[in-house]
Amino acid sequence: MRFAQAHKVTSYLTVASAFLALVSGGTVSPLVTLLGGLGLAGSWWWEAPRVRVERWTWLFTGLSLLALAWGVVLGVTTGDYLGQGAGFLVILTVARAFTRKAAKDWQQLYLLAFLMLVAGSVMSGDLLYGLCFLVFVVSTTWTLILFHLRREMEDNFLLKHADPRASERVEVRRILESRRIVDRRFFVGTGLVSLGVFVLATLMFLTIPRVGVGFLFRGKSGLNMVGFSDGVKLGGHGRLKTDATIVMRVQVSEPMLRGRDAPYVYWRGVAFDLYRNGEWTRSRRAPDTRVQHERTGPNRARRYLLGDARSMASDERSLRRERAVRQEIWLEPLGADVLFGASRPLAFEVDLPLRRGRPPAERNDEIRLPRDGPLHYTVWSELDLPGAADARALRAAAGSELPRGYDVYLQVPPEITARTRAKAQEITAGAVTNYDKAVRIRDWLHEHMRYTLDLRDPGGQEPIDHFLFDRKAGHCEYFSSAFAIMARIVGVPTRSVNGFLGGEWNEYDGYIAVRAGDAHSWAEVWFPGHGWVTFEPTPPGEVDRLGRGGSGWRASFGRWLDTLRFQWSKWVIDYDIYQQLELFRAVGHRFKGGARSLRDAWDAVERWSGRHWPWLAAAGGGALAALALWLRRRRRHRGPALDAPAARSPARSELARLYERAARRLARRGHRRDPAMTPRELARHLAERGVAGAAELAELTELYYAAAWGGLATADMLARARVLAARIDALRDAPPASAHALPPPPPPP
Repeated sequence: MRFAQAHKVTSYLTVASAFLALVSGGTVSPLVTLLGGLGLAGSWWWEAPRVRVERWTWLFTGLSLLALAWGVVLGVTTGDYLGQGAGFLVILTVARAFTRKAAKDWQQLYLLAFLMLVAGSVMSGDLLYGLCFLVFVVSTTWTLILFHLRREMEDNFLLKHADPRASERVEVRRILESRRIVDRRFFVGTGLVSLGVFVLATLMFLTIPRVGVGFLFRGKSGLNMVGFSDGVKLGGHGRLKTDATIVMRVQVSEPMLRGRDAPYVYWRGVAFDLYRNGEWTRSRRAPDTRVQHERTGPNRARRYLLGDARSMASDERSLRRERAVRQEIWLEPLGADVLFGASRPLAFEVDLPLRRGRPPAERNDEIRLPRDGPLHYTVWSELDLPGAADARALRAAAGSELPRGYDVYLQVPPEITARTRAKAQEITAGAVTNYDKAVRIRDWLHEHMRYTLDLRDPGGQEPIDHFLFDRKAGHCEYFSSAFAIMARIVGVPTRSVNGFLGGEWNEYDGYIAVRAGDAHSWAEVWFPGHGWVTFEPTPPGEVDRLGRGGSGWRASFGRWLDTLRFQWSKWVIDYDIYQQLELFRAVGHRFKGGARSLRDAWDAVERWSGRHWPWLAAAGGGALAALALWLRRRRRHRGPALDAPAARSPARSELARLYERAARRLARRGHRRDPAMTPRELARHLAERGVAGAAELAELTELYYAAAWGGLATADMLARARVLAARIDALRDAPPASAHALPPPPPPP
């Protein structure tokens, strides 16, 4: 590749990688992203001599000023200063790419690329940023080296003359178009050095103590996911079942929950007690979430949910936690500060919030934590998978009084129609226990209602009444709301719950990937002695439209890519002191396990050799005797080693001494050989100058070459060399004028 072309390619690779790192976060508007990409691509051909760049500089300067003014206006009106600043940075980079001409323009372009990379670290935390960063590191190494060489050529390459005033600048275009300045070895060598530096920096990142939780990407804005709502308004989220954006990754300790055929898990998030005008909210009368705190580290605490119990002893807490299902959850930003857990969460262990202030209100057994960015925490849950035995126990739980404050889960708003109330009584007629009533309402909804995502405005009609009697179709929020209200009508304490259901199993890293389309609503029914129990009013065939993940190569490849994103999130975005200690413990366990295995193997060998030492001694003695016999025979029949240097024969050594003596004689007469001159070049040089003895030296040189490098040193050659050396010696004391006694060499043509 030509030098100028190599410099241009590496420079654009640096700028393009920084541009992708900036826009991959989605903060820059799609229009600016599109125009920026097209502008960078078009600037490739916008250069001299094809275009007179200086004639168009005013245009791009004006566009940059207009973009700055427009960005300031939008930043003030929308408050998105970060996004508008990133957009202006893109436009400024495109303008500089179109007006590049001298070395300083390239230098400013590199500075803008670096600023885009830094801005991207704040606005983008995806795996794509890591790949762009790696490309930027390697390409920048190439770019800066080639840029330095180009600047030296353009500024400092002068053609020197004897008279300094006559020095003139050479034409560098011929040098820039040369293909011999940089080649494949340059790119491979410097690329490997850059990768080595990148690996070293990665190791330092993993080993240097961290200063905070998710410090690198905390505080970024504009990255909230969708698909989950911290409130329920009927008809609000009917078309999210096709959104496969991953919002939560969960590693579970229970083997039965792993795999593509594992039971569905309800990832509980928020719960509501008050229904009014088609909307579920939390009333101030709702019971507060009762917890017990247990500090597990300097900045980490565990919170135990008590439910309707007053307290829980330390031994009981530990015993229930050991029996519960442990979940490691990596939660993406959702726009809500709620923590999720499987089924009936027992305890949450999470870092304490870095942001101080008034803690959020926690009601209906919700756990909340004010935070910015992704979050990693641990949950222990008592899974709610009732079977036949649970059904009998729940039927026997009737008759107990409600705990204090739980009457809010029986309130029915006055706008609920009379036919809705009558239908609830009709469905549960003859049922004695709350469990039987809840089962009858659930089964009736499964049989008579249809699941649909095609929402229609009920107009002024009460939404549940419209769902039950007119539309007779709806999504999960309609089913859960109708179930909760009808259960309350017949005296069953019920609340509506929002969260996620199911998820896709990732076989590469062993976790459940919960997607935005897995957002779901269901109901919980309270039973004395058991607490809140999950009830699913939505028909079973409609609860998971996204499924558990396909088995084809495309689905497998998508899960493999998500594994890379998960590792990036775990070890870069969410990497903190706790992750660091976990890594060190894992490495230490590996080393200890390896040492233990080696020690066990050595002990086994010692025990076996102790039982069979006579046979081992005999076998060892026989092996040593055979080795000694083989070495003795090999020494006796071995010829000279092939790789040993051949010994110098006496004739070759004497011929070399004769040549060196003749060369010294000529050096004393003022004909010293330059270190960069070969013996043949010396003989040719002396012959051209007509030096006495040059012909003898030339013949002696050929004999020396034949003996030293050709391996030829016969007696005749040695005798001839002695005669030639004697002739040169005879000139030692003679003046240069007596050189006519020797036949002069022929004059050069």
